[in-house]
This record gives sequence, C-alpha cells and structure tokens, in this order.
Amino acid sequence: MTDELILPVPLIPQKIRDAVNTKTLAIFVGAGVSRVMGCIGWDELSRRLVKRCSLVKRPADGLPYLNFRGTEILGQYVDQKKIITICYDILKNNGCEKDFFEELEKSLEPDEEHSSYRDIYKQLYGLGGPFITTNADEHFDKLFNQNRIVYNNFRPDDTDSTKLYHIHGSIRRRESLVFTVPGYIRRYRDNKDFRAFLERIFERYSVLFVGYGMNEFELLDFIITKYGSADNREMKDFILLPFYTGEEKTALMFEKYYYEKMGISVIPYEKDQNGYNQLYNVIKDWNSKINQTSTRLYNSYKEIEDAVEHYGR
Repeated sequence: MTDELILPVPLIPQKIRDAVNTKTLAIFVGAGVSRVMGCIGWDELSRRLVKRCSLVKRPADGLPYLNFRGTEILGQYVDQKKIITICYDILKNNGCEKDFFEELEKSLEPDEEHSSYRDIYKQLYGLGGPFITTNADEHFDKLFNQNRIVYNNFRPDDTDSTKLYHIHGSIRRRESLVFTVPGYIRRYRDNKDFRAFLERIFERYSVLFVGYGMNEFELLDFIITKYGSADNREMKDFILLPFYTGEEKTALMFEKYYYEKMGISVIPYEKDQNGYNQLYNVIKDWNSKINQTSTRLYNSYKEIEDAVEHYGR
C-alpha cells in the first residue's frame, strides 16, 4: 500500500489515459451517477416500497397487505434487494404490480435541486465507451441512437464502443428489468451468453466503475467467481470512490485491501464539501483533460474522413 492523498479531483491514472487512446476503456455506470441528478437510491426505494405495501389495502377486509409487524421486520433488513424482492412479490401476488412500478418510476426521476448536475451523463459520455450500466433509468439513453442501446440478448461478439448496454434492463422495457434476487441469479449464474459477454468485456478492456456502492455490486460476485484473487488478473481496472479528508489510513486503506484482491485499483475523491455530488466535478474535470490530451478525438475524425473518402470512390 502506498500513501495517497484524498483530493477533490484525483489525477487520471496513466492506464486510463492509455486505454482511452487505444479505445480499450469500458465504463460501468452505477446508480451513484443518477443520484447526482437527484434520483433516489435502492435504500430509499426499499423504504418507499415497504410503506406502499403497508398502505395498499386488501379489498376483502380493508386491511393492509403489510401490517405493522411485517413493516417492522422488513425495516430491520439491511439487504435492499431482498426487501425489494419481497415487496414486489407482495404487490404482484395481490394484483397490485402497478403500485410497484409507480414507485420504481418515481425513484428514477431527477429533482430540481440537482438541476445543475443534469449534464453529468454528457460529461461521462466524453470519456468514450463502451458503456455498461446497471441503471434502469433512461437519462443516459438520450445520448445514443436507439439502435445503439442493448437491453437484452447480450452476446460476447457484441462489445461495441458506440453502444450503451443496460445489463439489468430498462424501465422503458419492463420485461427486460432485473431487480429481484431470482432475476439476478438467472442473469449472472444461469445465462451463459450474458456471462460470456461480461467475460469478454473484462478480458478486452480496462474497466472504470463509476457510481457504485457495495449494495449494488453483483459484478463483484461475478469477478470473484470467475477470476478469484488478483493473482490471476492484471491490475487494469479502476473504481472511483468518495471519502472524507483524513481517511487515507482507515476507510481508503480498507477499501484498497478489498478491491485490490480482485485486480481493481481504488481512485479516491474528497466528498467533504459537496458530498456524493462531487462525482460530477471529477467526471467533468476528467472529460476536459482527457479530450485535451488524448488522441481519441483525432482518431475519430480521421476515421470519419477515411470513411467519407472511401465512400466517394
């Protein structure tokens, strides 16, 4: 472990710069990016669903589907996906599936308080792709042609730098959504094409995880299952994580112990002043610096020029 300061905007690792220039950087986008826009996270969604289950009444006797005892028991759970799975089953089994999706759709809406951060996806887009997101919202979709967005049928021969992959589905297509425990098992354990798709991404690209927390990291389970310890993997993947100043010898060190066992380097940034919204400033700064110094834009223009020249022949 080397000493490392927690800065408001961390330096861009050279491996990430190199990956941008060689078009071998893949970016995984988690819920923390949408939270910068004001969308709520899994923790708040799970609380709202528990409340919804306690308010929806059975037609037969007017009693709620979830009584006080059930509400209190669910409130003690720490696994949000477990709570969401239970609430979904309660509502669906009683013909109230629409109530679940109403809460889910509301959780994906940005708020006015965070309006100044709404272009975070535009800033992120500037780093290049492919982009793989576990988010169900459509905020990133606006930057892609619809035929460049993949919701299902993931294949190892389709890892395109111009595409956005919704690996947990999208609210736009409810049938594609993965949000319950059985759904995650079917996708990550049983879907061979999906597993081969992820394997291809991790083998071919350096990966940058943006906006991820421990409660939404099925991807880590996949990495551990597939690759084991970092002894079997090159240290070419990265995760951006927020910390308070002074946590270099505690929280940051602990996270490094954990992630580096899987070949993932932790890039810390300071959240003292702006909290988790500081992620916006990091991405904006990185986008500006990478596009000032990388050859990616030049190469993209050269490819366009070559294509136009070839077309005219």
